Amino acid sequence: MKLLLLGAGIRTPLLLAGLIRRQDALGLDEVALYDDDPRRLATMAAFAGAVAQQQGARFAVSHAENLAEAARGAGFVFSAIRVGQESNRILDERIPLQYGVLGQETTGPGGFAMALRTIPALLRHARVIEAEAPDAWMVNFTNPAGLITQALLAHTKLKAIGICDTPTAIRAGLARFLGRSDADLFLDYAGLNHLGWVRRVLVDGTDVLPRILDRYEALAASSHEWALFEPELVRLLGLLPNEYLYYYYYREEAVANIVASGSTRGEQIRTINDPLWTTLGELLTAGQTDEALAAYDRQMQTRSATYMARESGHEGAPAPGGAGDSIFADEGYAGLAMDVMAAVVGRQPATLILNVRSEGCWSDFAADDVVELPCLVDEHGPRLLVPAPLPEIVRPLVTAVKTYERLTIEAAVTGSSEAAVRALMVHPLVASYSLARRIADDYRSAHRSYLPRFGDVSYKVA
Repeated sequence: MKLLLLGAGIRTPLLLAGLIRRQDALGLDEVALYDDDPRRLATMAAFAGAVAQQQGARFAVSHAENLAEAARGAGFVFSAIRVGQESNRILDERIPLQYGVLGQETTGPGGFAMALRTIPALLRHARVIEAEAPDAWMVNFTNPAGLITQALLAHTKLKAIGICDTPTAIRAGLARFLGRSDADLFLDYAGLNHLGWVRRVLVDGTDVLPRILDRYEALAASSHEWALFEPELVRLLGLLPNEYLYYYYYREEAVANIVASGSTRGEQIRTINDPLWTTLGELLTAGQTDEALAAYDRQMQTRSATYMARESGHEGAPAPGGAGDSIFADEGYAGLAMDVMAAVVGRQPATLILNVRSEGCWSDFAADDVVELPCLVDEHGPRLLVPAPLPEIVRPLVTAVKTYERLTIEAAVTGSSEAAVRALMVHPLVASYSLARRIADDYRSAHRSYLPRFGDVSYKVA
């Protein structure tokens, strides 16, 4: 079977390493790389070849500058594109900050701007994939993952599944805290991508969440993501929040911390990624593949160690994964993507938390609204496990963000300025017409080359 990696970004080697670890179960013959930046594609193809050789890949690694050639005959597509790269991410983050509004890659206005650039580009890619690999499953981790997955399902014929590794990381962290294996835990998790809560933690059929809440101080001391939230807040909710809820429950603190840090996460990532791309190109040209692998490992460990540090005001805190651990050992997104793939092609049914159509599971949601919930996945794809209603304490937030997501997709597909302003206006982190209009206007100006007809009522993505 052929797998297309759509987007040859800096995390591509981590995906490849994971595929190699599971190659016997996945039945891969070829992994094809595609990126619309020829220089990045050439560098990453050379580095991917080095990773494949070092780690014993038994499948071919190819690349093509033509998407039709790269996609032809693929059974799976992993989508991880970033339209505009870090320079535009920085604009996404900086523009709302000047109005005292959160500037973050996927949450609030930053996710809105990223979606406006990404949806038209990904829908164009989808048309090619539909023609060249009509039976392929697309596993989407292009951010904002849930919103992008909904756009793919609504406007293409692709069998799209959205993934995020945050719920998987939550389960792993809770398992360590409880002294159990990951497989011993079932998370009753509900919400949207980057907006979800753990409602129950089942171990041997018993819900141990009350015990975890009672010991929340110890849990917070065990892992950085739980230290973001005060015990009083978590006990008030009666739920364990996804770490991205920090941006909602501590909105003012998050903005103040980013401003005080002097730079955004996008600017921080650029100082890591740009030199790394240069170093990889130079070392690979010189034939120094071992040195390239070591340089990649060091820089990616630095990137992982600084995750959410400035936003939470915890810069200088210990790295989440433990000093010295190779970044290639981290499954992350790769592990979840391969769990989906193994369940479908390897006929190994699995229970996974995914971004899929709601099928009307909640009364406030349309059947084609994408939600993040536990699913049973097999050769037929994902099927929702029967979910309970959303807890009343979180329902207003979830429904408001889903309304924002629908309007953002409308704005991206139709070019409607009105839909763009409405989207930001209803988002809980903006919640103001005057701010929404200013931020939308600033984005339209800043991203003009990516949104050349934004605001033209005749525009519509084909």
